[in-house]
Amino acid sequence: MPQVRDRERARNLLQTQIDRIGRLRGSGPNPFDYDLWQSRTVELVDEIFGPGSEEATRYYEAAGIRGRLPGVRGEAENMTLNIHGPWGILARLERGEAVLKDLLAELQDES
Repeated sequence: MPQVRDRERARNLLQTQIDRIGRLRGSGPNPFDYDLWQSRTVELVDEIFGPGSEEATRYYEAAGIRGRLPGVRGEAENMTLNIHGPWGILARLERGEAVLKDLLAELQDES
């Protein structure tokens, strides 16, 4: 794990994103709200661990795969993502949440 400047702040920011997942799920999830959450999550992971870091790559592989996949309208085409299916919003939230929780645990372990 790269050197994190302010571990407490990093933990709080990641926990905030994790806490917002329940609301996203409860909203359907709304693709517009998901996109805002996803953009902020990527921004935070890159800020905390560094763009291209192992942690950023783990998150991207879990929830940020771009482009058209079979049966899924992809982000790269600037179209709304499906909600269901292996690359739908619900599945991305589940995988993204798991990675964020792992990153949070790693930050707590190193304190």
